[in-house]
Amino acid sequence: MPIKLELKLPPRAEAAAYARRSIDDLGRDLEPEVVDSLRLLVSELVTNSVRHADLSASDRIHLRLADRGDRIRVEVTDPGEGFEPRRTEPDPESPAGWGLYLVDRIADRWGTSGDAATTVWFELPRQSS
Repeated sequence: MPIKLELKLPPRAEAAAYARRSIDDLGRDLEPEVVDSLRLLVSELVTNSVRHADLSASDRIHLRLADRGDRIRVEVTDPGEGFEPRRTEPDPESPAGWGLYLVDRIADRWGTSGDAATTVWFELPRQSS
């Protein structure tokens, strides 16, 4: 599984913007709709790590994007305690709580794992449908 992108991001507000810009470099290899979905979902997951993982300034958020032939797999890992994902629709009036909902709606598959670190991963087809 060739790695297309691997970043270690500081847990700061600008980490999501940096991750989005890094996805742009992959745009020449992927359809625009796939790049748009990657940008959005990566941004949401990195933002969740920054906001909810209770990270110190020396911690890093690890973003990995791998090409699996017909699929793209993205993993966002942080040293936070982890969580039990809820698959509920957020309050339409709330500005927060949309990250995992969007991942659930857009990605073909997604999940979490965690031992010493927490990983949220998702997969998208290389071709838009």
